[in-house]
Amino acid sequence: MALKPHFLRLGSLLYLSACLTAGYGCATHVPGPKETFDESSGTTLIVVQHPIVLARSRTDVAANMRDYVTLVVAKEDRSGKYSTWLIAYRWSTVDARFDAMRVAESGTLLLVGDARSITLSPAKQPPAFLRRGDLLFAPHFALDTWAYPVDLPTLRYLAAARELSLRLQGDPLPVAYSIWEDGRSELLSLLAGAPR
Repeated sequence: MALKPHFLRLGSLLYLSACLTAGYGCATHVPGPKETFDESSGTTLIVVQHPIVLARSRTDVAANMRDYVTLVVAKEDRSGKYSTWLIAYRWSTVDARFDAMRVAESGTLLLVGDARSITLSPAKQPPAFLRRGDLLFAPHFALDTWAYPVDLPTLRYLAAARELSLRLQGDPLPVAYSIWEDGRSELLSLLAGAPR
């Protein structure tokens, strides 16, 4: 009997989580997060090696066009005081001149993992490291950029969810974004070294 893809991915995530927690060497190698010292702010930035990219089809405009949201998890270490952030970049392959649905968003995210909804509102004062787009997988043509303070239990839930989708509050197009590139194994690697 063939296993469904989500069971295979869930098994891989659980295996990776067990290996990381126990400190065993695993046959499947997932690189750990990248640490960078930001001299201008005096903080250490710990970033996943690969982001999570969600997409939705825009066949209402043209074939093979999509809107995307790239999610990047980063921890900021300020002399031993940690803050965890979810950075979101909204971007699109649709030419703005032909996109009647493109509007300025509030930035409020509705993440749905296994039918449980989590609403995130962007920080009023984004972290200083947000300007380091080179470290945060920022698309060159991002339409919007938001930063969300997020706790570790929320990230652990999203990393383990079998299905994950996203909506933007106030979006005039009633189509959810779904996983396009799944970087959640790298998120588990970052979380494995996080304080409980």
